[in-house]
Amino acid sequence: MSLPTNDPRPPYQLAANRLRAEITSGRLKPGDRLPSSRELRDTLGIANATVHAALRVLRDEGLIYSVHGRGNYVADPEQHPTVDPIGELASEWAGEFTIDYTPPAWYTQYKESAQADHAKAAPPPPVTADQTVSLAEILLGVREQLRHVTGEVVSLKQQIAGLEEKVSRLENPGVN
Repeated sequence: MSLPTNDPRPPYQLAANRLRAEITSGRLKPGDRLPSSRELRDTLGIANATVHAALRVLRDEGLIYSVHGRGNYVADPEQHPTVDPIGELASEWAGEFTIDYTPPAWYTQYKESAQADHAKAAPPPPVTADQTVSLAEILLGVREQLRHVTGEVVSLKQQIAGLEEKVSRLENPGVN
């Protein structure tokens, strides 16, 4: 049951996802003890630090809780509800704060002049059929530019190798 090696996500996220799936599917029920860190390490093929990071993610999500010296257990949502402190504060403080803000005069003048300049500006000319470029054409152009740059790099490397050879011959005239 090792983790996929071709997934770009960090291993601790993959391990947390695997354990989360076990919990949400009901294979691990509230109160069930999770396998030990050593068992998870061996089963998933990951390091101890990765196991601990995955468990920390699940603990932060409220899916598990830890008992020091005993292990990690699946949390009961009724006994260990997920806490949303920001949401609680937002609903508690709703309407208590008002902002009385007047922007400075220089900003107001700048904004008005910018709006006036924008209103005076002529709309852009319509795009004609011969001006449209597809994304594929752009990518082909970029690819050709990269090939050109790559060719220049190869050429420069060859020139450097030739110069290094000349310097070597000048420094060591008796050695061919």
